[in-house]
Amino acid sequence: MTAMVMTCSLGYAQPSALARDDHHWIGTENIKSRVGTFAFNGGYPTPASVDKLHDQLIFNRAIEAYLQNIAAVSMFKFRKGLGDFGAKVPNQIAIWQELLDANTLLLTPNGDTVYTITFLDLKRDGPTVVELPPKMLGLFDDMWMRYIADGGIAGPDKGQGGKLLFLPPDYKGEVPQSGYFVSKSRTYGVWMLMRAVDPDPRAAAERSRQIKVYPLAQAANAKPTTFLDASGKYLDTIHADDFTFFEELNELVQQEPAEAIGSLERFYLASIGIVKGQPFAPDKARKALLVEAARMGAAMARMNAYGGKDPDAIVYPGKHWQWAFVGGSYLFDSQGYDNMDRRGAFAYAATGNTPAMASKVVGAGSQYIWSARDGRGNFLDGKKHYKLRIPANPPVKDFWSVTVYDAKSRSMLQNGQKFPTVSQYTSPDKNPDGSIDIYFGPKAPAGKEKNWIRTLPDRGWFPILRFYGPLQPFFDKTWQPDDITEVGG
Repeated sequence: MTAMVMTCSLGYAQPSALARDDHHWIGTENIKSRVGTFAFNGGYPTPASVDKLHDQLIFNRAIEAYLQNIAAVSMFKFRKGLGDFGAKVPNQIAIWQELLDANTLLLTPNGDTVYTITFLDLKRDGPTVVELPPKMLGLFDDMWMRYIADGGIAGPDKGQGGKLLFLPPDYKGEVPQSGYFVSKSRTYGVWMLMRAVDPDPRAAAERSRQIKVYPLAQAANAKPTTFLDASGKYLDTIHADDFTFFEELNELVQQEPAEAIGSLERFYLASIGIVKGQPFAPDKARKALLVEAARMGAAMARMNAYGGKDPDAIVYPGKHWQWAFVGGSYLFDSQGYDNMDRRGAFAYAATGNTPAMASKVVGAGSQYIWSARDGRGNFLDGKKHYKLRIPANPPVKDFWSVTVYDAKSRSMLQNGQKFPTVSQYTSPDKNPDGSIDIYFGPKAPAGKEKNWIRTLPDRGWFPILRFYGPLQPFFDKTWQPDDITEVGG
């Protein structure tokens, strides 16, 4: 029996491991790719290939670090812009009491509501109180633009006003048991954006000036909150598309707890030289790589924002309107994972993350849709003329608006008009059926000046259509705006 087994075994000729080639292992050969050719000898990369592949690996990670941290650098630059303007501490609040216009460089703001903005400093002040008057609408985000809390109509005070208390990430002290709506932040910096929704800006500004910000420890003798009027003033809050992106990201990492972001995110940053507690000092060669990576990261961010291929971004099948919050989630996780492309595209073009702008809340909060393309799918061109028809009875409890933005800066288009906006508040002319035609182009159609927003021939543009207090027909899509259509000049 043993001999028979041996005979059978010897009769089956197994190929040697060296003779088999079904794994396609890299041996002695050149690997060709879109980023170059890499030589290998006996399975090992040549010394030149080691250097080239290592640089490519760092380049790839730098681009990913850029895309992962757009929101963070946006918050950092926003805080710096406020500080340069004069709002340097939390109880110094910038207010646009005559509405925000194109002189302020800010990602996709509206020109319809009075803004009040500041940053809390929980590292300096510890637990901090924000007192809100009634009838406000706003939010609080951390320094990675992650939602902390709403304030006002969509917040825990339900628009009645109240005291919101924000705790530092490392706070272990006592917490008041009553009298406050309490939230804990993952970062020391906290961005506050509040709006007073009122057709009369003066009334809205008067109400906004009742906001108070002070450390909890000084509640009994708090310093007064002051307001700096930014109306019509130059104020730059938008980050650059160059190497300074990484420099500002490093500054933020040094200011915040290491645990503000996850271990994988910290690894990506460490691989390009950004580590908490260590200097960010790339040598000449590494800096040149990061300069290139920043430009490529910005290019990819613009592709995601303007030319992305996510089918869930489309609001109405067959049209070109897109959701600001793709997937209907402020966490960008509706697919079962954190979609960094959706998060990055949003942060590149907008500031402020809250479920009140992403979730279905009939009659409360706000909803935004936008389009960079006309009805034929072409990007909107400042040299051409277009028309947008808003059907009768826009589904809003409060108001609607259309505002135009510069495709380069993502801020309001500086077109010579104080507010590049047509809205319910501007009382545009209506058609006999109640619909409203809004015109875009270098020149206004005769007799349509009230319904016209000027565009500039040398740049692209895009509109955002906002719904404040959206009603059921918006959510069930029984009411839909038309696509933007090109018309004769």
